[in-house]
Amino acid sequence: MTIVHLIVGLGGGGAEHLVLELARKSKSLNIKTIVISVTSVNTIEFKFKNNDIEIYYLNISKISQFWNGLNRLKQILKTEENMNFHCHMFHALIIGLFYNLYVNKTTIVFTLHNTIVPEWYRRMILFLTKPCRAADINFSQGVKKWYLRNSIVIPNGVDFSLFKCEPKTYDAKKDIFNFLFLGRIEEQKNPFILIELAKSLLKKNEVNFIINLAGDGSLRFQLEEKILTNNLQNHIKILGFQNHTKKLFECSHCLILPSLWEGLPISLIEASAAKLPIITTPVGSIPDFFTPKNTEISELNNFANTMLKVIKNYETALNKADQLYEDNKSIFDINSVFEQHLKVYKTVLKH
Repeated sequence: MTIVHLIVGLGGGGAEHLVLELARKSKSLNIKTIVISVTSVNTIEFKFKNNDIEIYYLNISKISQFWNGLNRLKQILKTEENMNFHCHMFHALIIGLFYNLYVNKTTIVFTLHNTIVPEWYRRMILFLTKPCRAADINFSQGVKKWYLRNSIVIPNGVDFSLFKCEPKTYDAKKDIFNFLFLGRIEEQKNPFILIELAKSLLKKNEVNFIINLAGDGSLRFQLEEKILTNNLQNHIKILGFQNHTKKLFECSHCLILPSLWEGLPISLIEASAAKLPIITTPVGSIPDFFTPKNTEISELNNFANTMLKVIKNYETALNKADQLYEDNKSIFDINSVFEQHLKVYKTVLKH
């Protein structure tokens, strides 16, 4: 069997890191694994190369490059047999479907990596092509959609051993409270709310805090302007894309995720492995695993109050983080997650 992971790009998002972990695990079992990026985005290419994972780029960034990219895919895979395509996200699925139709029949497993498809035509394409896919993977039972096959539930996963950190401490008399926003600076992650959150904390006379934003994206310049306009440069720091998230967890007191929509963020799973307290909105598959007993769940209109609550009651937040680790370590363990994926790959190949 050859596993072909087809993904939109090698950016720094959760989907890319899941592909990296799945590829590492299959390679360790001597299962041939190929990772193919639809675009030329290569932010974390070095992580794949460091693990000797075979990667290629189709360099498709506009429609006019589509057929050249498809022909390149044909050349890359011309000697492969018993292939299983795992397509990650919508555009990678389109490439996989065209390859299946015009080049070579293969099995397709699909992970959307999100719970919202805003465009009606994409939802319709997903619905009409359901018979062309052997399986669709959802992160939880609670996010099934009419346009997906809803056949398999497998959560995201990480290697918990890579994120083990020293116990967190916070002394209000001498420490600055470090919030961490880890994610792309894009609409989905709701980065502009950081301005309102910082202003709200300041109005409540909470001044000893910093929100460190680790990530990059198309809204970065606008966010930087808003930070300066509101004179918040001492309270909101944009760090840019960071290669080593464990170091961020080690110097942070709490992860915040005020997203508008999500799938199942890798950042939350990594933070839970590091026993870092979390404040998140209840979107996507998050509420199926992150609950009020182990996480601070907050709607956006109360997010600043929840941040203040964590600062004032940090021991309680740490206890919840310990509970989260115990609740989810077996669910999100990458070994278990990989075994479930491998079972799917083997099952669909038999059919």
